[in-house]
Amino acid sequence: MKSGIFYDSANLVEFKKWFDAGVLGGATTNPLILQKEGILNIPEHIGKMIKICGEGFPISIEIPDSTWTKEEMIELALKYRNMFPRNAVIKIPMDCRYSQKSFEVMKELSRFYVPINATLGLTSGQLIAAAEALRGNEESYISLFWGRCDEAGGIGADKTLLTVLKYLKTHDLNTKIIIGSIRNTAQIDRAFELGADIVTIPPKLLEEWMFTQRGIETADQFNDAYRQVEEGITLI
Repeated sequence: MKSGIFYDSANLVEFKKWFDAGVLGGATTNPLILQKEGILNIPEHIGKMIKICGEGFPISIEIPDSTWTKEEMIELALKYRNMFPRNAVIKIPMDCRYSQKSFEVMKELSRFYVPINATLGLTSGQLIAAAEALRGNEESYISLFWGRCDEAGGIGADKTLLTVLKYLKTHDLNTKIIIGSIRNTAQIDRAFELGADIVTIPPKLLEEWMFTQRGIETADQFNDAYRQVEEGITLI
């Protein structure tokens, strides 16, 4: 099983840093984070990511407009998959105004063995239906947007995740659950605690997740202990 930490940014410098550190199991992109980095040529950018991570590393690429027809979505999805056959995971936006269409797209793409990430998930209904539409697709994900789910009201992200996890187990579905829209490190811990397979984490929160002032103080104490006897100590 790959790492459950997915990179959630289009910044290539940070991507290389965390990939080289060996902690990432995949990466996600979406129109908003690409726009923030000023990226307009999406295939070129994905190519740059693959130069860093190599083949076989899953990178989610989103269909950019949920109002497109089913045929338009499928056409672009297949083009991305053909361009990046060992990396591309196609994100299908679950716009609740067009629920049936998004599930039809997922089901059709699964016939072509295209890895799918059902994204924009805010309710248990969306996520469960997506998992059913993806039944039999061995490379599939459903994405719960944690922060946005809490902001939307309803039962909240905690209960939504637990409901979906129970459904997947009861109905023998192997779809992996991705948690996105993370606002703070406590949400990262909570998502993993409840059983999420993957959390997509922006680089700023990755840093925060590993930082404590006490950790710095402890490292400095150990460094100082060594430096005080550095000239006389035998290390090997």
